[in-house]
Amino acid sequence: MDSPWRLGQYSLSSACEVAPPISLDHNRFASESSEVIKFTQLLASFPYDPETWLNRGNCLRLLGYPELALGDVYKARLLVEAGIEKTSSVLGNEVRKAFRKKIYELHTTDPAWMKWVHTVSTPELLSQKVQEMLKRLELQIWTELMEGLMAANCCGDYARMSREAVEKFPDDEFFPSEVSNADAWYAQREEVLKTAVAEGHMNEDQMTTTLMNGGVYPTPYPFMAEEFLVRDEVVFKGIEEDFRRVSTNCMVVRSTIRNTSAGEGSEATTEDDCIGAIARRDITAGETILIDTMSSGSVGIDADPAGCPTCCASPVKNFWNTCCSVLYCSQVCADVAIETFHSPICGKDFGYLYTAARKATTTTDFALDALLLMRVLAISQVEDTDHPLKSKILVRLTPAYGFKEPNLIIFNFEDHIQMPISILQTFGINIFTNPLYDTWVLHTIKCRLQNNKHGQTLGDWPGTSISGLYSMLNHSCSPNVDWRHDSASSEVTMFATRDCKQGEELCISYIGSHGVSMTVVERRKKLMGWFGMACRCKKCTEEAAAQEDARNALARSVQTISP
Repeated sequence: MDSPWRLGQYSLSSACEVAPPISLDHNRFASESSEVIKFTQLLASFPYDPETWLNRGNCLRLLGYPELALGDVYKARLLVEAGIEKTSSVLGNEVRKAFRKKIYELHTTDPAWMKWVHTVSTPELLSQKVQEMLKRLELQIWTELMEGLMAANCCGDYARMSREAVEKFPDDEFFPSEVSNADAWYAQREEVLKTAVAEGHMNEDQMTTTLMNGGVYPTPYPFMAEEFLVRDEVVFKGIEEDFRRVSTNCMVVRSTIRNTSAGEGSEATTEDDCIGAIARRDITAGETILIDTMSSGSVGIDADPAGCPTCCASPVKNFWNTCCSVLYCSQVCADVAIETFHSPICGKDFGYLYTAARKATTTTDFALDALLLMRVLAISQVEDTDHPLKSKILVRLTPAYGFKEPNLIIFNFEDHIQMPISILQTFGINIFTNPLYDTWVLHTIKCRLQNNKHGQTLGDWPGTSISGLYSMLNHSCSPNVDWRHDSASSEVTMFATRDCKQGEELCISYIGSHGVSMTVVERRKKLMGWFGMACRCKKCTEEAAAQEDARNALARSVQTISP
């Protein structure tokens, strides 16, 4: 975050419905971003100072990035709790050491504090002062958590955490009012959502999800370098090579499918980073286009405790690697595991992730997202790259930026802040000293996975998958390609659903068979999360034009018969 911040790349992720966020003007943006840079540089030298994490979190919230703010403030909370804890721990000792130094220097060098230098004149008094100031800081941290949850629209988390705060700080006068605010907000949102259900705009499950979760907009942060925002020619050449390796009848190209010409009252739109696949020759209906096997560019996970860790096939057989007793369905999968993801996971206790995943009933369960994140982070550690976002799988996934009408993505404190940090800690990654896995990196990874993953159900077990080649195919509401799991594993076979001519773009449906019965309005609403604008496929364009013609004809007929 200490890279230069660019105002031209500044767009808010916050979508608070209680107090709608406002973009900062040039001067405020420059001031707050300068503070973020300063605090980031301080954290490089003093990573165990919870006050600096809190201060940077406050700046990030003011800039309109509550998801990043909550990550920083949660780290501050972990540090303070470790520092206050009476039981000795490595982390607690680091926090107390950092705060002792800071407080002593403050009382002996700052004129505003020197009058109280006697309060830190002995080791015992200094330790007492450290505890006193850490407890005071803890109260500020919980207050900032409330602000961050509100800015991230986390209605359910806000209600839960405000009650926890009342129990934790019974003498504080502020938090009881937060509980009242939370209850009023929850009731208001529930009433609005019940109306939406009654009017047929959402179902009961969607209402529950919206009620209990917050939401933020995916955005390219102003400090992100160009290499994290687009897929360059090196990445494109790698995708080209993979297509040549697995398919003789299709190839990847720079697609123009999302470019639209200027119409009356509208502007032309172009998307330079759009990639798609076309037929290299005539393809007949039913013909296999390509098979996307498990590799470093593809990841499949599910909740089946007896499944192969690499491809999810079940049951596993007597194949394993010499490092541990984990079983695989074949030696090929055992070898792929060693080459791509197994080493960082080997010997680590990720049982809490699998226990939660086994309770999943749908492919969209957050517990499966946590497993997918863990696997992708493992892959990024195995590959020889200087940043997780440059790993082979992540660098290929569509970032989904530049939307004209971006859709909110689901966000909550447990699944998007606490769980990713727990995963990093299980890997043995120091969340305070390693900036490669800062919250903005984790959130960017989750946004890319959300935009590219697809559900899979193998047997009775739900799962989710990133298929590196499948992800390159664009959407059409009248697709000419579909996919299936031929081998009861995460391996994806793509096949033509109708005859395709040489040079024709090969497209799948992002909304599956459900799209057949939807109106153009319903489809476009469903697809907004991928495109950030109305779907412009041939079917949608023609149906929308037909509807517009019908409305115009009706308007003319009304005018004709009007007295």
